[in-house]
Amino acid sequence: MNRLVISALALAITSATAYADTDVGLITFDGAVTDTTCKITTNNGVEANNITISLPVVKKADVAAATLDTRGVGAKEFELKLTDCPTDTTKASATFTSQQFAELTNGTLKADPSVAGAAQNVSLALFNNTEEDQTQVKVGTPDAATQVAAITGGEGSLAFMVSYVPSADWVAGTNDIVSGKVTSNTTFTMSYE
Repeated sequence: MNRLVISALALAITSATAYADTDVGLITFDGAVTDTTCKITTNNGVEANNITISLPVVKKADVAAATLDTRGVGAKEFELKLTDCPTDTTKASATFTSQQFAELTNGTLKADPSVAGAAQNVSLALFNNTEEDQTQVKVGTPDAATQVAAITGGEGSLAFMVSYVPSADWVAGTNDIVSGKVTSNTTFTMSYE
């Protein structure tokens, strides 16, 4: 009798295990720990964890005529101001990435195609904007760090410019620029020395 109960119990456990539904998931944790941070604001004094830069409206023909060499068209300058930096921090720089919108072939940012009325074949280019350095900051390229800001008295700043350029896919007459809204984003990571 005991053998029959044990056998029935084992069969019931095996059957329950065989028919149980399973789900597999992934949890991503993202963070950082540092003892070297500065307070970051934009040139208008807004705290800079999330920044919105509004560019002017430009003509489609002006975008088509723009190049990375001419630093695009419809430029908007902005700064990341660093204050309250630790006393042992002497330099800072930023790296820009974008998982969704980086055009790795030319280092620009694609326009978000999911925005209603989005422009097509228009990208945004980011440039260093100091007297010494006006080179393009290639978004998504790990070795394309920006200028290095000197931190003096706990303060410093990084100057940038963003402008419209044709996308890497643009071909006049074949894959033309289409007028519309240009929205994109990038993540910046500050590095301190």
